[in-house]
This record gives sequence, C-alpha cells and structure tokens, in this order.
Amino acid sequence: MTKISEYEAIIQVIQTYLEGSNQGKSEIAKQAFAKDAIMQGTNKDGSLVSGSIENLYKVLDESGEAKDAESRIDVLYVDESIASVRVIIENWHGLNFTDLHQLFKSNGEWKIVAKAYHTH
Repeated sequence: MTKISEYEAIIQVIQTYLEGSNQGKSEIAKQAFAKDAIMQGTNKDGSLVSGSIENLYKVLDESGEAKDAESRIDVLYVDESIASVRVIIENWHGLNFTDLHQLFKSNGEWKIVAKAYHTH
C-alpha cells in the first residue's frame, strides 16, 4: 500500500512545477524536474514540440506571469519508485492544457522525468 505521505510528496513536486509556470520563472519549475527530463506535446496549431525540458524553461521565462491560470492535479498511479500524474491547466496565457507527468523517486526524492502534453 502506498502511504498518503508519498501522494503528498508527489503533489508537492507538481505544485512546484505549477508555481514556476504561473510565475514565469524557470528557476522555480526546475526544482520539480530531473536534470535530463524530456517533454513532448502539441502547440495550439497542432504542431509537435519534442526534446529536452529546457524547451519548457525557455517558454516560461519568455511568457512571464500567468495570473489567471487555474489547475487540477490528479495522481493516477503510484508504485514504489514510479508515479503518473495528470494536470489540467486552464487559462495559462489564454491557453488550456492537459499534461501527463511521469515521476521517478531516487534517493528519497520525487522528480518529473517526462512531460507529455496537449494544448486545447
């Protein structure tokens, strides 16, 4: 059985990502991601974005604060050192997203290792 404290730790990692995203500050969001994290998703026009999580950090720093953004976090699965989380984000600079994050626990710490997303 997964302890509630593990769910809370996972949610805190996602909240750190969202805090950095909403403030437009990659230095905050970086705390949630593994050094070699990857991402893949779609832009509003359907074009593909793929590669290093560094792509996200650039967008956050260029976009600035998203004052009206709202989000919901759903922990979908946890087992020992792996977890899957869905995040729904509304009105981030006028855009809506569904994110799926894969997390890995190493040395007692959860980090996002992969982000897949769809822009609505």
